[in-house]
Amino acid sequence: MKKSIASFLALCILAVSLCGCGANNTQGNSSPPPPAQSTPGQDSPSPERSTKDEIIFAQGSDLTTMDPHIGMQERAFSLTNNIFDPLVTFDPDMNMQPCLATSWEWLENGCVLEMKLREGVKFQNGDDFTAEDVVFNADRLQELNNTFGDAYVKTEAVDEYTVRFYLSAPKPALLNALTDPMCSMIPKDYFESDPDGFAANPIGTGPYKMKDYSVGDYYTLERWDGYWGEPAKTERLTMRIVPESGQRVTLLETGEIDVAYEIPYNSVSMITDNPNLQLLQTPSMKIIMIYCNTQSAGPIGNPTVRKAIESAIDKEAIVQAVCYGYGEATYSIMPSSADDYQELPGNPYNVERAKELLAEAGYADGFDLEIWTNSNQANTELCTILQSQLKEIGVNLKITVQDDNTTNSLRNSGADFGLMLHFFSCNISHADYVLFHTLTSTQYSNFSRFKLQEYDDTYHAWEQTAEGDEREALLQQLYAIEQEYLPEIPVYNDIRLIGATASLEGLALSRIGAYEYQNAVVYTD
Repeated sequence: MKKSIASFLALCILAVSLCGCGANNTQGNSSPPPPAQSTPGQDSPSPERSTKDEIIFAQGSDLTTMDPHIGMQERAFSLTNNIFDPLVTFDPDMNMQPCLATSWEWLENGCVLEMKLREGVKFQNGDDFTAEDVVFNADRLQELNNTFGDAYVKTEAVDEYTVRFYLSAPKPALLNALTDPMCSMIPKDYFESDPDGFAANPIGTGPYKMKDYSVGDYYTLERWDGYWGEPAKTERLTMRIVPESGQRVTLLETGEIDVAYEIPYNSVSMITDNPNLQLLQTPSMKIIMIYCNTQSAGPIGNPTVRKAIESAIDKEAIVQAVCYGYGEATYSIMPSSADDYQELPGNPYNVERAKELLAEAGYADGFDLEIWTNSNQANTELCTILQSQLKEIGVNLKITVQDDNTTNSLRNSGADFGLMLHFFSCNISHADYVLFHTLTSTQYSNFSRFKLQEYDDTYHAWEQTAEGDEREALLQQLYAIEQEYLPEIPVYNDIRLIGATASLEGLALSRIGAYEYQNAVVYTD
């Protein structure tokens, strides 16, 4: 269930010191097998030791934009999270923390959220951060993405450092929504002076500001001395774009980079066996899942067939073979740490039951089926295992490997498909985010093309109902519909793996990939 507001207020009281947004929770050395919780490291680097002036990290994909309200992918906020701040945030263990808002309370029976803002905060161009900026950001976010849902009415500045979010009905997930890196604050006046140029010259309130960049190659940030919290420990932070995962590991081994994201599972031993390197790991909010085309005229359009497919999948075997144990098989489309998560029975691995379900659906002799995936090694390996497992029930799986842009283009054009291997990350640690984005009929992230008026109506009723028995009953209905129609087949909840030099300390991990470098250093002695 949703964490109580009393807990949130307690966290606010504990966190009003001038430190960054959750950046004091840091990570250090770890080794397999994977832990259930984030692996803690040293909270404060040793001040007497010499450190590098620059930390270089590499990731596989370029960011789409440096406008945080548009760059909703992990590959974007892995960098922009160090430039911008939200009103509230999560620490590495998904405990809510104050950030640009220092406290908050619900008024008017949950229809008004009042927030007190941190005073004395400046944007990196010298502008003061005030309630008017929050009003501007909230209006833009709602216009761009319907970020706060259908119950949102307006945001109002009560005074220079107090804002109120007004709703037409309670929305318990609103506070969680404000933690999304997409909801980071940008300066109203600066943006309005050149809306089209903001993404090329971003300005935030974070510990780092943009220095220079070359799209598709690198982005370099520099410490901003006017930051409202403790200044960043390292002068510069550079992100390099290195698409090949093996090359990222090699660059780490040779010392050309200090941190490598998206370590392939079969390269973990190269990290753990090297005394000059360390493996960092944390649970994630990401579920690897198979999207089923519910609108297909073929067999996969039948819910009974989709249940048969899930029954034929040995998820535990996949986690061991593909992830080397760095993951958790699941029957839920959201991570267990999310608010309003419920454990679901799903369709456990049972080949005989899978055959019975296929026969019930009229496909006792099996059929041909295609799955789209990208060239990520874990994904192609997973599809190969699926191909073998589904063959046992007479389903001949064709694997089509294509880049994500091609998949997006085909899907957006209405092209027919059977299955698509992808993922969804519950960025705000609340079931609302997943239930809305992946299953309501109008959402772009509804990759399964699931359309059911009963679901949409139930979701919107649940979204706007206060905590209590009525809301719980509506949530049960949502889960029941999802289980009955099975638009997506969850496979596993992954574990984030990061390779780093053994000399790195102070990096704050994130279950959604919004890593914080405010306290990070790389020692040179």
